[in-house]
Amino acid sequence: MMGSRRTLAQYNRLFYERCWRAGSVQRLPGVDAPAAGLPVEIGCGLRPRLPLGAGVFVDFSRTACAKLRRAGASAAVCADVLALPFRTGSLTTLHAYEVLEHVANDRAAVRELARVLAPEGSLIVSTPLHPSRWDHFDRVVGHARRYDPRALLELMAEQGLILDGFAPFGMRPRGRLLSRLGVYYLTRRPRLALRFEERWLWTFAAPDGVLIVSRSDGERFQREAELMDGAVTTWRRAG
Repeated sequence: MMGSRRTLAQYNRLFYERCWRAGSVQRLPGVDAPAAGLPVEIGCGLRPRLPLGAGVFVDFSRTACAKLRRAGASAAVCADVLALPFRTGSLTTLHAYEVLEHVANDRAAVRELARVLAPEGSLIVSTPLHPSRWDHFDRVVGHARRYDPRALLELMAEQGLILDGFAPFGMRPRGRLLSRLGVYYLTRRPRLALRFEERWLWTFAAPDGVLIVSRSDGERFQREAELMDGAVTTWRRAG
């Protein structure tokens, strides 16, 4: 857990560097979004959702970037979501799964994502939902917040991002016992925790699978999000 003198960014860097040193690259299902050029995925660590040979990967962990390259990533760049190494308006498709909730200044992060996205470009993000569902697992994995659906819509709208669709999504273990076990092993036995997770993913996950996103507007998203622990949302930057 975070100490009183350690910032959220410092905690996340230390926590995930430790995890990624213990783990290996394992691709997960993502949203299939057409891209005119190479799509970019921000903050994937060792769990990319784009095909390794068909995207550019950005992460603050040097360990993760090195392992992504060794696993066959076409490009893996060490950088922060608050200072992306891309020209303004240069990207047509940008993926950021489970990133915004880890950033203390999420407005600055969304502003930076919108900066590099071309007009009419696509942004895919995933976030945990509902502040009332905050628990110990959120603290341990370095979350700053869980999102109220309306607040998420307003955050994106500030940067000219319009909701196109959504789907249920979540990385938190289901059930209190599994959540407590996850916390214990991630903090005390990260190598064993990552080994177990990767064995499970290898057996049950479909890396070439696609998350099905329903086209929607903000009102429908707010209604249906009540039943979701988290969501993957797709956004279009206004032209």
